[in-house]
Amino acid sequence: MSQTTGPSATCSSCGAPDDGELVNCKYCKRAVSADALAKAIPCPNPACKTACRWGKQKCALCQAWIVVSCIFCGSISPHNCSNCLRCNEAFAGAPQRKAAMQQQQSHQQNMQAVGTWGNVAAAFAGAAVGASIGGSNHHHEYYSSSDDYSPPSSNDFDVSNVIDDAGDIGGGSWGDD
Repeated sequence: MSQTTGPSATCSSCGAPDDGELVNCKYCKRAVSADALAKAIPCPNPACKTACRWGKQKCALCQAWIVVSCIFCGSISPHNCSNCLRCNEAFAGAPQRKAAMQQQQSHQQNMQAVGTWGNVAAAFAGAAVGASIGGSNHHHEYYSSSDDYSPPSSNDFDVSNVIDDAGDIGGGSWGDD
């Protein structure tokens, strides 16, 4: 018993050489093998309709494309398949689905960027507020002993940020009670 691993070298009907291009034998017009016939891809050209060999990209007679390229994964599949053989995406409506997917991915990337920049902006705003609060928060020490007490100098005290007993901030008139 001999084993064959590729297309038969001859037509199973008439014994003519198999060129590996056509499913039907050039001489007897029958399928060169049952396997070639089972995997045949019909030519999409209405004037041709030749049964083309699996694995070919163009019809051997009219040179029409018998495969389509998947816009999702880039692999090729026979034109008569409804889904990509590699990623299983349907060919019908594929451009619209891909555009919608790209739009969704773009939106998600934009939202991530907004979130990142929003966090950065919030950190800067928090730092600025913290710096302004920290800059106006003066610490004064009061000593129990009158010998150690020295009043704050005018450089240590910003009158505009003083909170008086009534809860008003700065600028109030001193002694107008």
